[in-house]
Amino acid sequence: MKKDSLPYVLGFMLAISVFFGAGVSLVHHGTKDMLARNEQLHRNRTIAQAFELSVEGRDAEAFAAAVQEHIREKALPSDQRTWTVFERITDAEDQADVGFIFQGQGVWDLIRGIIVLSPDLTTVRNIRFLQHAETPGLGGRIEEDWFLEQFQGLSIAWDRPRDRRVIIGQALDPNAPNRVDAITGATGTSQALMDMLNNELHRFREAYLEASQDALHADDSEG
Repeated sequence: MKKDSLPYVLGFMLAISVFFGAGVSLVHHGTKDMLARNEQLHRNRTIAQAFELSVEGRDAEAFAAAVQEHIREKALPSDQRTWTVFERITDAEDQADVGFIFQGQGVWDLIRGIIVLSPDLTTVRNIRFLQHAETPGLGGRIEEDWFLEQFQGLSIAWDRPRDRRVIIGQALDPNAPNRVDAITGATGTSQALMDMLNNELHRFREAYLEASQDALHADDSEG
């Protein structure tokens, strides 16, 4: 068969496709357990960092043990979605810091993270990111300590308009307790993150308070 004939070209393309497709499938199947373990390690490490847990060791088992010992995870269903909620385990249930997974569209792709709040939901304790695809050296700097540390102790101005409860960037009052500095040269990421946090905080608080009221009414009925 001539190498420039149509049957030869089609057969060659089919053989190449089958060969490399099978290779990719084998690699995927052979590494999926390892990828799942690495994803779980990343999740547990991010939770531990967000709640500033003391971890005895740096391996996957150490992070898993710290999270299991100190954090209670639960699902909070609402009308539009089910929130993944984390609560620090304490003797006083009403004094437990609460965190949740937030998400929204960044400049290039989805941004997901964990934000931890005070029990009354008025103060940000910490924030960490699970996933993002922002530009390295620009928007990707949202993972740097100097940026993350600004959120520790940040007040949430619940009495302000929904889109100004948390401010990233310029404000009339540069020392406002609900404001942090934006990332220079990454206006798009800073704006996207601010919009995302304000939207997610608003929706989470509604779902959280509604669930708390339902639980209170259920306790009264049982009493």
